[in-house]
Amino acid sequence: MSEAVETIEVPERLLSIAWLRSTLRARIGSDEESQQSAFAALKVLIIRCVGAALAYASQVLLARVLGQTDYGIFALVWVWILVLGHLSPLGFAQAVCRFAPHYEARDEKDLLRGFLQTGALFVAGASLAIAALGGVVLWFSGAYIETVYVLPFAIALIVFPLFALQDYVENIARAFNWTVIAITPPFIIRHGLIGSGVLGAYLLGMPVSASFAIGIALVATLVSLLVQTGFVWIRLQKIVSAGPRKKRMGEWLKTSMPLVFVDGTLILFSNADILILSLFVEPATIALYFAASRILQLVAFVQYAATAATAQRFTALNALGDANALNLLARTTTRLTLIASVGAAFVIYLAAPFLLDLFGEGFDGAMPVLAILMVGLIAQAFAGPGEDLLNMLGEERACATTCVAALILNIALNFALIPTLGMAGAAIATAASVATRSLILTCLVKRRLGLNIAFWLPTRKPAHGPAS
Repeated sequence: MSEAVETIEVPERLLSIAWLRSTLRARIGSDEESQQSAFAALKVLIIRCVGAALAYASQVLLARVLGQTDYGIFALVWVWILVLGHLSPLGFAQAVCRFAPHYEARDEKDLLRGFLQTGALFVAGASLAIAALGGVVLWFSGAYIETVYVLPFAIALIVFPLFALQDYVENIARAFNWTVIAITPPFIIRHGLIGSGVLGAYLLGMPVSASFAIGIALVATLVSLLVQTGFVWIRLQKIVSAGPRKKRMGEWLKTSMPLVFVDGTLILFSNADILILSLFVEPATIALYFAASRILQLVAFVQYAATAATAQRFTALNALGDANALNLLARTTTRLTLIASVGAAFVIYLAAPFLLDLFGEGFDGAMPVLAILMVGLIAQAFAGPGEDLLNMLGEERACATTCVAALILNIALNFALIPTLGMAGAAIATAASVATRSLILTCLVKRRLGLNIAFWLPTRKPAHGPAS
């Protein structure tokens, strides 16, 4: 009897597995390109989950050890580090995912060598020049800046050039689909070292101030940059042998300069609210808002995972002229990102009271802010990867124009709403501008590239492939 039952159970299991595989293929896509992107996104997502957990843990430690006021000071300085670190490469770091896969697909090794070398020198020079300018501003405006901010900002002038270089190295790894190397150092090593440094100093009885915490961030950023650069260098030696270098500086600058506006819009969408909020409220209030934004990153990394796995593939497919595969990949990215974003937002919002309580007493007041910001992120996932498609397929100027306009809207709404609504006004301004920007970019993708990527749009074959 047991044998008969077992004979029946095995085929049922096989049928279940076959049904699961067919369902996944229907959702993800049966072509190899879509499946590779889906699994790459899953790998990135797992690493980002670990990195987000480490980042959250380090922020909780900082809030507990520093106290609400010093944590607010640290948060504001950290935001400036992020903003300047991403903007100081002037778009060259972002242009890596545009040019490196293109040159690799066409076997133009001389241009690839020239771009990688020129990019490293350009990023280093531009970030150091901006840091020097920041030092001059800090020196002459010291009388107008509160004393508690002077030393943290001085240390930050050393940190953000390292951020800029790591942003460039990370994009090199992304361009060659080395996703683990791309995201592990900045999101796991760096956050892990910051958390370990804060915890170690606290256990040793050392006084941990906002300046000390920024100093720990300096060491963590340097170590993670050296580790990442080492792994990328080893990999590059295997695929890009020594040889002549060609430069097209005019073309590279023409492409990279609009990208800095696009990337600047993205980073300011995430942080302009805090920068403007700091003009109206005390550091303790900044600490509440920053805590909510850190929890929001647990949802945002879902969208980053899809971007890290697919942005460079858009360029490669366009270079090969495969419009149908490009359309399918873009729509698959939208579906997976939206489903994952909604699921992550639901789970995290339920856990948010507990997560906020970990920061300390009074942080539960950030719950309304968190809910509003989540709406903006879901709207962004709903609209699809419009920014990546426009940037990677030669429409970076249209993307930049849209993003600058949306940034102006963001700033205007923040200044209009914060004086009366406080933290809630900052959250409403950010969510509204993110949603508006995403929907406009999606419409531009349909109009200029012939690709239907938004979740609600019907699938159709593009009349012609995107311009190469």
